[in-house]
Parts: sequence; C-alpha cells; structure tokens
Amino acid sequence: MPRLNKKIENLGLILLFVVLFIFFAFSSKHFASLTNIMSLFAQMVELGFLTLGMAVSMLSGGMDLSIGALGSLGTVLLAVFIGQKGWPLLPAILLVFLLMLLAGLLNGFLVAYLKIQSMLATLGTQSLFTGIGLVISKGITVRVPEESMRIFGRHLVFGVIPFQILLFIPVVIAVGIYISRSISGRQIYLVGCNEEAARFTGINVKRTLMKVYLLSAAMAFFAALVFSSRISSGRADVLNSKVLETVTAAVFGGVSTLGGVGTIGGAVLGVAIITIVSNGLDMMNVSQFLQQVIVGSLLLITLALRNLKGKTSPFVALRNKVCRRIQ
Repeated sequence: MPRLNKKIENLGLILLFVVLFIFFAFSSKHFASLTNIMSLFAQMVELGFLTLGMAVSMLSGGMDLSIGALGSLGTVLLAVFIGQKGWPLLPAILLVFLLMLLAGLLNGFLVAYLKIQSMLATLGTQSLFTGIGLVISKGITVRVPEESMRIFGRHLVFGVIPFQILLFIPVVIAVGIYISRSISGRQIYLVGCNEEAARFTGINVKRTLMKVYLLSAAMAFFAALVFSSRISSGRADVLNSKVLETVTAAVFGGVSTLGGVGTIGGAVLGVAIITIVSNGLDMMNVSQFLQQVIVGSLLLITLALRNLKGKTSPFVALRNKVCRRIQ
C-alpha cells in the first residue's frame, strides 16, 4: 500500500507538470519552443543536484541548510584555482571535490558525533562556508576563463542538448538506486524513521549519517561545477538563495520533513514543477520578487496540507506505515 500511494502521488505530480506546461504554453508563445524547453531542462540541473542532497538529508531525519553555501564556496574555489591560479582543469576539479567532501565530513561529524541537531549544525556551517568564500574571494565575483569550463554548463551536445542534462541523469539514477536498492540506502530510511530503533537493530547510525552528509556535499559540488561553468565565475553567495527552493521541491515531491519517507524520483519531480513555474513566470514577465513570494507560498501550502491534522494526517499516517514496514 505505501508503494502504491507513492506511485499515485508521483503520477499526480506528473499530471500537474503536464497541466502547468500546457498552461504556460498558452500563456506565452515562446514557452513551448525547443530552445526554451532545452533551457527549462538545463535550469533544472543546478536546483536538481542541490535538491538531491537536501532530499537525502531529509530522509535521514535531518536537513542540510548549508548545501547552498557549500555550493557557492565550490564556485569560488573553482574560479580561484582555474581563473586566478591557472591550474589545469582536472586537478583543480578533483581538489575542489575533495575539499567539499571534507566540508561534508564536518557536517556529518557535528550531527553524528557531537549530536548537534542538523538544522542548527548546518545553519552554523552555512555561515562558516559563506565566510570562507568571502575571505577567499575578497567579497567580489571571481572570473573563470570562458572556455576552460564551458563543457559543464554551456556546451550543447549535437548543438541542441545541454551537456549538464547528460551529467544530471546518470547521477539521479545512481543516487536513486543507492537510496532505494542498497543496504546503506535502506539504513538511511530507518535512521530517518527512528534513530534509536535503527541503533538497536545494529545499524551504525554515526557512519550512516556521515554518508548522508558526504553525499550532500558531493551534490553541492556538482551544482557548483555546473553553475560556475554557466556563469563563468564564482561568488560566495551565488547559490545560497536556492536552499528554500530545494526544501520546497523535496517536500512538494513527497519527502517528509520528519524523515524516513520519500523517493528520489519524487524529489526530481518536485524540482521539475518548481522549475517550470519559475520559467513560466519569467516568460510572463513576473518579477523575481513576486516569484520568491510564490515559491514560499507553495512550500507553506504544501506543508500545511500534509500536516493539517498533525499526527492523524494522511501524510504522517503514511510515514508511520512505511517506517513500520522498513523496521
């Protein structure tokens, strides 16, 4: 039954995406053009990577509020190493990846070993990562040579398909398989359902949480790689504003803020809906400020509908069923 409910929910999200697509296609004559459709999918990638990291942290019963700041720091590091230091592309990318994994280890250590509540821990590291980025960049935008990283964010395969889409799809598949099919993935669900129960069943909760925040950091790295390539620069706060959107997309896609319930596929559908709303509103010349209001309202409405009756709500009842099944 839980799986059937999730399939129905995902079908509902697909239907909503189709309805929104049709609505915006009639609202703007340029919306349904091939160029805009490819642009729409390309826009999904950065938010998609960040949402994957956020969704995994939420499945574990936490929330990684530092993922946007870490992604921003990644853009600065890439810009400094490649643009200012003149490092070869591959060594610079590998070094930044390792440094961001270290940042993920810091988040995991604070949550798993020091027992700091994840929102508080990552709120602190959010400020830390932003501060480090500001110090390194001296508070200004750091440029990247235009052609050095073109492939990750501005290259078109066959002159049509943005390369970042071809990067995003296998990552989504890999993370989806890891979360839904592997033993480690099922352990993340169980930790999110009930950490104490997971510990009593022999799961190494600390190691599981470390994996969660390492995965989140890896997704922040991919977002930084694509974004710094697309804008040919790095800035210490460039992805910070995406955090609200990642939470909105994950929750909209059925990932529980309580932990233990949700799918990677649902989170990606949430990203698709948030992106199509943003793109469609852009085509209708709706201001960015009003778009922020709309995104925030979507999050509040979704949370309200799913938690309207507290513990007796259908969403929480579904969570309890899923958690009992995992246990």
